[in-house]
Amino acid sequence: MDKIKDQIDLSDPKNKRQHILDAAYIVFSRKGFHRATVDEIIKLADTGKGTVYNYFINKENLFYTLIEERSAPFRHHISNIKKDNIPPLEKIRLMTREFLSFYDKHADLWRVFMHEVRCFGEVGYPGFSEEQQKKCRRNFEEPLETLEAVIKEGIEQGLLIVASSKQAAYGLLSAILAIVFQKLIGDEFDQTAENIARVFLFGIANK
Repeated sequence: MDKIKDQIDLSDPKNKRQHILDAAYIVFSRKGFHRATVDEIIKLADTGKGTVYNYFINKENLFYTLIEERSAPFRHHISNIKKDNIPPLEKIRLMTREFLSFYDKHADLWRVFMHEVRCFGEVGYPGFSEEQQKKCRRNFEEPLETLEAVIKEGIEQGLLIVASSKQAAYGLLSAILAIVFQKLIGDEFDQTAENIARVFLFGIANK
């Protein structure tokens, strides 16, 4: 437990909320949503139950907030790439790198998000309010829709030939997730990101 606690900066007592979120990240990532308990998070954060419930209503609210805040910088980066005045294919290459980096860094937490909580499906976890379900879903869908919009740009400019920009976006994300969850990145992150983008854009056929 002490080694795990070393991953949390407890030096600033004023930042209790962040301590709790950092502890929740570790507990949820290690144990999953259903097996994780608020008491474990409290112990790891070295705080009291009252402090936790001062910031978060329940475990569902804590998990939702964690997902929202951990994904915010990623969603911001993806949005900025779309706005850049660069060719669509370069945007896709940069977005591929961002998607790969984000899901690689948070693989365990996002595996829990996708397979246990299922906020992105039609039927999500019943402990979440309808509003939380919608917001949770947006964390997954928003960057994907941004990628889809960039693929549409490529189609409109005659750079890409695909029947469905939505299918193409989901196809690229599926490839990224498969490589992340199967731990196939290894020590060659840059090369892996480049390979994924190149295969997506140009295929593997020796033309």
